[in-house]
Amino acid sequence: MTDQNQPRRCGTVALVGRPNVGKSSLLNALLGQKLAATTHKPQTTQRRFQGVLTTDERQIVFVDTPGLHKASKGLHVFMVEQALSALKDVDQVIFMVEVAGNQKGESGGSSLIHPRDLETLELVQQHWSHAPKPILVINKIDRLPQKDKLLPIIQEWAQQDAFADIVPVSAHNKDNLDVLLASLGKGLPEGDFMFDPEAVTDAAERDIAAELIREKAMLELAKELPYRIAVVVETFDEERRDDPRKPLVTIEAVLHVERDSQKGIVVGKGGQRVKAIGARARQELERLLGCQVMLKLFVRVEKDWTTNAKSLNKLGYRR
Repeated sequence: MTDQNQPRRCGTVALVGRPNVGKSSLLNALLGQKLAATTHKPQTTQRRFQGVLTTDERQIVFVDTPGLHKASKGLHVFMVEQALSALKDVDQVIFMVEVAGNQKGESGGSSLIHPRDLETLELVQQHWSHAPKPILVINKIDRLPQKDKLLPIIQEWAQQDAFADIVPVSAHNKDNLDVLLASLGKGLPEGDFMFDPEAVTDAAERDIAAELIREKAMLELAKELPYRIAVVVETFDEERRDDPRKPLVTIEAVLHVERDSQKGIVVGKGGQRVKAIGARARQELERLLGCQVMLKLFVRVEKDWTTNAKSLNKLGYRR
């Protein structure tokens, strides 16, 4: 039951951190459904993605971002710009790390903080220097062999004096998410909702579909092709989606690679690899869309697309 006298609060929160600390997994856990692509590989997230969580009189718009890393050209620069530009438009920031084992500290001693997290924090502080301070989220606490190992990690991070709050979570097990939401709620500004209370994202279904297909390609291809696949949905036919006898959405998507040799890897012997990607993706898409999906995948070569500005723009990576 909600308090009718309680003012509505609505705000935006950026999820930032180095690659592969679980930002997209946290977003999916908070939303209670799979929308953002997730894999065990760095650079899975390549664009900003917004997820909307509405509870009673509060609405939080989460902005998932690509992992911050050193970038010199092409796709890498685009991803870093996507993350840093998010800091210009939000009310709060979640700086996300994962639990780390003993690391070599700057003075040569032992540290429980990964040095790349400190580098990333310094970069974030260059673009977010005003109040409120970021909230530090320490993810993957389920991987700690003993729970008493967590307190020393929190204490060492607290010495940075850089955070409004420190919240340990497990996105995988959905542990402590209520504590995180309570912490975020304290800093939400008063204001009307930005989105309908039933909305969970402002992304189009065809764009979500493209990201989920790319996710399945990354998982199927293991280490053979890390981030060098771009997916463009060319057909998203919903004409039969409301058919009472057999609801159906037809999707045709192109997997773009950089070289002919990569095309052979993605297609596989006798087309088996691309069929496996399609089978994985179809299951995820049917869950997302709530109906049967006819999925057709094609593989094309867009030479050196990750470093060519014209190709990046063509494939939707517009700066």
